[in-house]
Amino acid sequence: MKIMNVFLGVVIICAINICMLSCKKETTSSQESKEPVIVSFWPQSGYGNEVVSILGRQFGNDRSALSVTFSDREAVILESSTDEVKVAVPVNGTSGLVQLRVGDRVFDVGTFNYTEPVNIYKVITYTGSGMTGKSDGPLLQATFHNPEGVTLDGAGNLYVTDRNNNAIRKVGTDGMVTTLLGGTDGFVDGPLEIAKLDYPWKSAVDETGNIYIADRDNHSIRKISIDGMVSTLAGTGQAGFVDGPGEIARFNQPIDVAVDLSGNVYVADNNNHRIRKIDPNGMVSTVAGDGTAGFSDGMATSSRVRNPSGIETDEAGNVYIADRNNHRIRKLSVDGHLSTISGLGTAGAVDGSLAQASFSQPYGIALDNDGKLYVADLGSNKVRLINIGSETVLTIAGSAAGFADGIGAAARFSQPTDIAVDDEGNIYVADLGNARIRMIFVD
Repeated sequence: MKIMNVFLGVVIICAINICMLSCKKETTSSQESKEPVIVSFWPQSGYGNEVVSILGRQFGNDRSALSVTFSDREAVILESSTDEVKVAVPVNGTSGLVQLRVGDRVFDVGTFNYTEPVNIYKVITYTGSGMTGKSDGPLLQATFHNPEGVTLDGAGNLYVTDRNNNAIRKVGTDGMVTTLLGGTDGFVDGPLEIAKLDYPWKSAVDETGNIYIADRDNHSIRKISIDGMVSTLAGTGQAGFVDGPGEIARFNQPIDVAVDLSGNVYVADNNNHRIRKIDPNGMVSTVAGDGTAGFSDGMATSSRVRNPSGIETDEAGNVYIADRNNHRIRKLSVDGHLSTISGLGTAGAVDGSLAQASFSQPYGIALDNDGKLYVADLGSNKVRLINIGSETVLTIAGSAAGFADGIGAAARFSQPTDIAVDDEGNIYVADLGNARIRMIFVD
């Protein structure tokens, strides 16, 4: 009987211990189940505004306690529940780590890779009959002689720097081509009717509608004000290199200009192998390039460029450069640092990552409203797209030299020299060898 009592006591103690252990496990399990858990996310690649779903458990019902970042760039949460969060991929982001914050906890979700949407780019002739000349009129009846540059104003009018005609032509939104000024070479300021240019290369329009011209063989930057008067913003008419007030400054065959939101005019000073700036007070300074043809990144004024031919500015004040004979696209940051965005330094037309892509005499450059860069790649007779967000380069149109409208690689250009993009994303290309202005749009 005593033995039986001992046995029963042992059984009871074991049962109690098992119960306590079970309860402890249950409590621990319950506590663990309340911790947020990431199960999966999909898709793991895509482009801006793509919808990504993050699946898991215990995300909670308080959306304000949640946030999702793609390479430290916050995404917009579209829907959320305790086991799923749907977000819109940030536009122009960078491939990298996705993280989910739940309250004060941050969890690694995985890696998202930015890719290009599959777009079909169609090329048509916007204006120009293909014959060499200087006749105004309807879009496809007008003629040009080596149209070198294209730029747009805020109303959607396109301006063509018609190089061999020494003219600035206007392609109005009404579908008519007219000549603003030019016809014979010279160096004359004054009303449009008497003003003269000498081999104008490219131009730009500021926020108020003033037009700035890289007047190459006059070695000057000219301005057409909104009241129709032509003046010399900077340059003496003599080739050289001098910084200082506009009336004594010298350039050596400047071939492109860009205007930022503060009214600064940037100049691709071709044969001086420099980027120059004309401030709103008319003072000219060098902002990149030491004057030696070469290649080096770093602090801008000690860096080197080689025959820069295209220039563009963004809203933040950064300057983008088509560094033609370095076969590279460069960026001059607001902090005064020059860096290479893409290009290997040797001529080519390879698409791919920014680090692997190559260009062949990139000649003109333009930004769209999403921060994508478009390049008129002269040597390859192609139009290229640089998506800095996805770190990729893509050929959107063109193949061998020639003339053909059509889709993508089926289209052909002959020496595309400049490019402009309107607010709708339509791309205009100065197709110099074909004496036409071409238009590219997503079909």
